[in-house]
Amino acid sequence: MKKRTLAYTVIFLSFLFNLYYIKTTHLLLSPDEAYYWDWARHPSLSYLDMGPMISWINMLMIHIFGSTAFALRMGANIFSTITAIVFFETGNRFFSSNTGLLATLLYILNPLASAGAFIETYYVPQILFMTILLFLLFELNQTQKPWLWYPIGFVLGLGILSHHMFFFFSLEVALFVLISSKNRHWFLKKEPYLGAVVTMLTASPVFIWNLTHGLGMFKRALSLMPAHYNPWFVFSNFFFGNMGIETPFVFILLLYTMLYSVRRGLFQHDERFNIILATSLPTFAFITFLAFKGRAEVNWPAAGFIAPFIGGVYLLEEAYGKGLKKFAVSAFILMFITTVPVLYFEHYPEWIFNTFHIPPQNQFTIRLTGWNRLAAQVEKLSKPGDIVGATDYGVTAELAFYLKGQPQVYYLPTGAGSKNAYWFFQNRKALEGKNILIVDRGGGPLNTVTSSLFSHVDKLGVFRLTDKATGVTWHTFSLYRGYDYKGE
Repeated sequence: MKKRTLAYTVIFLSFLFNLYYIKTTHLLLSPDEAYYWDWARHPSLSYLDMGPMISWINMLMIHIFGSTAFALRMGANIFSTITAIVFFETGNRFFSSNTGLLATLLYILNPLASAGAFIETYYVPQILFMTILLFLLFELNQTQKPWLWYPIGFVLGLGILSHHMFFFFSLEVALFVLISSKNRHWFLKKEPYLGAVVTMLTASPVFIWNLTHGLGMFKRALSLMPAHYNPWFVFSNFFFGNMGIETPFVFILLLYTMLYSVRRGLFQHDERFNIILATSLPTFAFITFLAFKGRAEVNWPAAGFIAPFIGGVYLLEEAYGKGLKKFAVSAFILMFITTVPVLYFEHYPEWIFNTFHIPPQNQFTIRLTGWNRLAAQVEKLSKPGDIVGATDYGVTAELAFYLKGQPQVYYLPTGAGSKNAYWFFQNRKALEGKNILIVDRGGGPLNTVTSSLFSHVDKLGVFRLTDKATGVTWHTFSLYRGYDYKGE
């Protein structure tokens, strides 16, 4: 009971710190955060990029706190706090109270998890629903209660509404049943199949939207791989990026736990490790495969690290109990002392930027600065009643958020492959015959596809986001006025 109290105290203090940080940070919304905020202004069953869950969360937060950055990021804080509670209860109930407490401390301090507590993207609900799914799978394995398949199906459906990787995670649930001698009997029971029906019904908004929009989300997901790439360069960025953001010793523990779960689960029949194996190693292997196919980002396997995070701490606890006290204690110390500095610099990076003279264009916070200055420049050039458009989805969203009054800002296509969610929920026919102030990335001429949408285009100037201290420019935008919009 004391460890649960301590864990909940730490979780609450983490919530308060994130509340303080969200309220005081100078970092603006990232382009993706602004993009999902704009989704919330255009409710839909689903979107081209992803399911509607992040939009629904943002709508709720906006309703409570208003259309502000604080509102959006409070969504991340609240849902990440719920995730931490479920994370602790999973470790505490199915492993030990020590595992629950230590794993939760490491999880809260982990830079990737802590970033998800104030950056509001679709990874926030994805991680939450994956954590709840794991709790339910451990509970099913322990109690063998048939009715648990219905909440499992429901959570998988909520996951699909959050992120299309949950189609893959649903297969991982089936994989667990397949490799688990204790749970294989479920293939002959009706409950898993009824649970699958619950999944389909819960996720039906995604299926309905795709059936009425030419399977757009699925086609887009399959079209994101680049034609030209260096597979080893992409893989190195993915692998070592994970080592950096998870911190090296935690990352080593995660990899070891995923691999060790093969022996502990398949051959020693510890069904808890069959759950860890089924929900982690395939995820990491699949995303590694995608890296060699040309694209994989550091945060993609995050949901696959949850189970080995708990299992890895439990293995160290076991090592301590078997007499390897110095090794276990040293491992925990190394993980904590390497995690805390990274966590600090993630939230307050100015010291490391100044000490190592990192130029603005190479600072990891660069995507979260300057958008209000760009919006002010657009306002300066705008005439009363002007419509604003942009040739990049992130710029479109940032301007929509930071322009006074948060007006509708229109996405203007740059080519056949430039579709995004704006393509489906903005009515560009309403623009026909109108003049539009256009914001384009870069300082060169406007691309021919966008230019062809207008009778003619005049360049108004170039605006540069420049660091006042060093004079270094990290973003350049060209501003135009397009006359007599003709449409696609």
